[in-house]
Amino acid sequence: MNWRRRLLPFVFPAESDRWLIFLRIVMGLVVVCYAWPLRTDWNYLLAGTGRGVASRDLLEGLLSTQSPLIPRLGWPVSTCRHLGLSESFALSLAWFLLLCAGFLLLVGIWTRPAAVSAWFLQLATAKSGGLLAYGVDNFVTIGLFYLTIAPLPDRLSFSWQRNAWQKTDPQIYGFHRRLLQIHLCFIYLFNGATKCLGTGWWDGSNVWQVLV
Repeated sequence: MNWRRRLLPFVFPAESDRWLIFLRIVMGLVVVCYAWPLRTDWNYLLAGTGRGVASRDLLEGLLSTQSPLIPRLGWPVSTCRHLGLSESFALSLAWFLLLCAGFLLLVGIWTRPAAVSAWFLQLATAKSGGLLAYGVDNFVTIGLFYLTIAPLPDRLSFSWQRNAWQKTDPQIYGFHRRLLQIHLCFIYLFNGATKCLGTGWWDGSNVWQVLV
């Protein structure tokens, strides 16, 4: 059929791994730049009730009403408590592992485990610190998720050079890139529609106040 002949090249275009190289390096850099500046305030920002700027226990309790399966920092904290370790140690360990995952992605070592670890820890941090998270955290989570399912390693990663991996079908690279493109299109489509339908965006007096 004609629609199938047109659909398959659209969903499975032949692509190189250049976009994957870019995504891996940028995501690694973002994770490092996300974790490193928080090294001195990490425990203070994400501590439990009565010990931080916001109650992580309260935020995670509200998160549980949405779904008990959403990753959160309370999981490693609870595990460490069962092992006789403190909450401070668990949070510091989560920060250290997140930073290491970012460096590994940046260099291209153990890219798959690094991508999975970075995605899980970044998502858990964003959900446990919900009051401190904003739109960029969502895009970082999305980028790391697609990196976890992408056909790693890429040609410029240390893992590829050391183990001489076989070439991946160019259509596989194209498929994963197309998934990411479609996802971003839906994000901007619905965000744009929400802003167009929002009364605050069409109120001339509000716009004038902002401009003034």
